[in-house]
Amino acid sequence: MNIWMNISTLLVCLVACYFIYWLNKKTNFTFTSVVALLIGIVIGIFFKGYTEYAAVLGTIFIRVISMMVIPLLMVSLIKSIYSMKSLHELKSIGGKSIFWLLFQTLLAAIVGAALAIMSGIGTGSHLSIVDGFKVTKIPHFTEVITNLFSANLFTSMAEGQIIPVVFFSIIVGIAVVALSSRKKGSMDTFKSFIDECHDIVYQIIRVIIKLLPYSIIFLMADTIGASDPKALMPLVQIIVLAFVGCFFHIYFTDSLLLKFVGKISPIRFFKNIMPAQLMAFSTRSSSGTLPVYIDCLTKKEHVSENIANFVGPLGTTVGMSGCAGVWPPLLAIYAMNSLGMNVTFTQVLVIILLCPVVSLGTAGVPGGGIMLATALFVTLGLPVEIVGIFAGIDAFADMARTTTNVTSSMVAASLVDASENKKVKASSAVATA
Repeated sequence: MNIWMNISTLLVCLVACYFIYWLNKKTNFTFTSVVALLIGIVIGIFFKGYTEYAAVLGTIFIRVISMMVIPLLMVSLIKSIYSMKSLHELKSIGGKSIFWLLFQTLLAAIVGAALAIMSGIGTGSHLSIVDGFKVTKIPHFTEVITNLFSANLFTSMAEGQIIPVVFFSIIVGIAVVALSSRKKGSMDTFKSFIDECHDIVYQIIRVIIKLLPYSIIFLMADTIGASDPKALMPLVQIIVLAFVGCFFHIYFTDSLLLKFVGKISPIRFFKNIMPAQLMAFSTRSSSGTLPVYIDCLTKKEHVSENIANFVGPLGTTVGMSGCAGVWPPLLAIYAMNSLGMNVTFTQVLVIILLCPVVSLGTAGVPGGGIMLATALFVTLGLPVEIVGIFAGIDAFADMARTTTNVTSSMVAASLVDASENKKVKASSAVATA
């Protein structure tokens, strides 16, 4: 019976894919992706518990796009760095990027803490641990620093360790800029090689992006169909607050930054980046969304390719307004209220200030929110076993968190680009005068 139900689910998903194929010819990519998202949810509800076979195709898509993350990070970062005219320009863009990523995380943490306090989340509730959940060990601060330097780069690549790859790529890019400034044309052969690799990687990615609407059906059907209602019901409130907090940060906080700092139309911006948001929502991976992220920023928002390629990879390990901003304060205050602790202003302030710190070096992969929450619990002296209770809702909350991570990173890239364009215009005006 189970086999036939799983086969039936798979067949329904395939029929839905044919419909999406037909719809894609009639409408635009964004509308098709939204429809695919809704279809996937409906299939997951009607075929709950029978999405095992359908999940295979969704998993394949995630693995294929994950396979491209390391090559994309390397060629994009190296190319974006050596495309900058000087080390001074690199310093300017790098400093602004880190500032806006961390500043948005701080703002998101304030939103999360405010929602948790106003709602009194966790008060009077009883926490129980999800069976079989194992809390990941939090490395010491000195270990985090040493992990920036890989003893074997190929091992780091094979294990999907993004931080050493990002760090190595930045070093290579800086070295190329330094050598090029000493002797003109000395690095042309290497640059040509990276340029060709960049073209190859992006050609593969363009094909992957076209498959996004179809993959959304399988991914959403499995997410909805495989979730345990018993694990979700006691924590419905925290799921709702996570979504409210994340979307408030996206459409209010980030809108204010776009409007008043970047002088960018928020409505136009969110319309142009919707494909990246949908992919982030369905895949729950900041790293996996990078191809669509860069495509939306460069082609629709006309952000400099150098800036998009630099801020995008950086945003998967620094900042993360959803996973490190909104989410940790909700969990920490929920746990403190559940344990009957008195939540003081000082404790809330510490939680908010710690959020940007714990975001440093957390790779943008599905489930990163649990790791961040564990780090915060250890720092605050809360029993880390409590983190296990949130395992049952992590997949749902991660949809909103990852969407927020990606959106805030794209906002940061746009603000940096706007700042650089303003500087260029000012220089041109001075030169003309």
